[in-house]
Amino acid sequence: MAVWFGLWHGGNGYSLPEPGDLEEFSSLADAQAKLSERHRYGYWRRSRFAFIDREPAEVLTPCVGDDCEITLYGSREVLDCPDQRIFLGPRGGVRVERC
Repeated sequence: MAVWFGLWHGGNGYSLPEPGDLEEFSSLADAQAKLSERHRYGYWRRSRFAFIDREPAEVLTPCVGDDCEITLYGSREVLDCPDQRIFLGPRGGVRVERC
């Protein structure tokens, strides 16, 4: 299982992520599950954010848009070119594409 580093964006109701918002995901499947969880259950279930540069947090993520996504990086040092993008498809499924 590969470790991924990612920046989550909740959609047009959220500000763009900054480098300090970088999270660690244990696998690609973990990142996919987090995106789905934050989108579908963010009003009532807390989601864990495993931040790299600050304390982990468990927060609600209300008002996440259908345009939410996580950009994934293979390294925590190089954030100028993502490796993968996780987003919601037109019927609500989680999709992954190479960047």
